[in-house]
Amino acid sequence: HAYSLLLNSEYCKKYKGELILRISDTNPSNSYTDSYKLIEEDANWITQNKISKVVFQSDRLENYYAHCLVLLEQGNAYVCDCNSEEASEMIKKGISCTCRNLQNKDQLKRWHKMFTTYHSNEAVVRLKTYLKHKNPAMRDFPIFRINSFEHPKQGKKYRVWPLMNFSVAVDDHELRLTHVVRGKDHYDNTKRQKYI
Repeated sequence: HAYSLLLNSEYCKKYKGELILRISDTNPSNSYTDSYKLIEEDANWITQNKISKVVFQSDRLENYYAHCLVLLEQGNAYVCDCNSEEASEMIKKGISCTCRNLQNKDQLKRWHKMFTTYHSNEAVVRLKTYLKHKNPAMRDFPIFRINSFEHPKQGKKYRVWPLMNFSVAVDDHELRLTHVVRGKDHYDNTKRQKYI
């Protein structure tokens, strides 16, 4: 993280850009209170206080929900309540599960059930891609899941959380980011974000 932050910082410095520090705290299971202060302190130290703006993803949940609703209404995403292992196996084989072909109105009902009825690991939102894609990681990957853990910043206010690729894709677009220097470990993630 320090390495890519430093590269982004140097790029901003060279071209008089704005450096945005994005705090990816959309997984209540691995977010903790002290990290907010520590990450910001470390980022300022690494960049010599060149951070222009700090964005906390957990403050942008309603925004992510709005974008997900659009995808569901367009038929570009679906709520899958299949057993996760069975769903993964079907996706590996390039086979569609029954959830994928439900009508949009049914998808919206399922989406609302994620906030009220479904429990953790019972449903995810998947982006509709190409089930025969040569790279299985690109096939109907999840973009939202349920996590009932208490969040250090949001408490119990939310239980449906975007996965990293979804929140990052929305942020990159809405924050009008022109360049993001990432490590090779995000090669497939970058492709997923382009799909979104």
